[in-house]
Amino acid sequence: IQPKLFKVLPSTTGNFEDLLKTQIGVSANNELSSGYSVRGGNFDENLVYVNDFEIFRPQLARSGQQEGLSFINPLMVQQLRFSPGGFEAQSGDKFSSVLDVLYTTPLTRRTQISTGLTGAQFQSEGLSKSHALSWNIGARYRSLQYMFNSLEMQGAYQP
Repeated sequence: IQPKLFKVLPSTTGNFEDLLKTQIGVSANNELSSGYSVRGGNFDENLVYVNDFEIFRPQLARSGQQEGLSFINPLMVQQLRFSPGGFEAQSGDKFSSVLDVLYTTPLTRRTQISTGLTGAQFQSEGLSKSHALSWNIGARYRSLQYMFNSLEMQGAYQP
């Protein structure tokens, strides 16, 4: 999957998982959630790697936390591999899918800022002159209050 597709994909929430939901065999029960299931499996049966480190339960959908914010920072992604089945045994013991995310390796100094009605994102990366130190820092804020305030029914939704 090309990470640059994320920038042109229309999305209500701006979650990176919205790009995964366009793949064959992937479905979601709620368009505002970052959780997804593959081939009828449960959301916690998906294996997620970030820079070759396994991430346990990246979507805390079961307890209702972080529903409006994806685990993956889309501004930091360099490469994304997604397998909805038929993955190697070294990938682990999950049943549904493997998502392998590789964050960018800084080669030059660069800063990105993205803002919208539902939140803002910031990413900065760089490399020292001696090439001994590099950084890749990101911060995000997401609130769907503007969208929920337009509904007839009012509630106290603060994820």
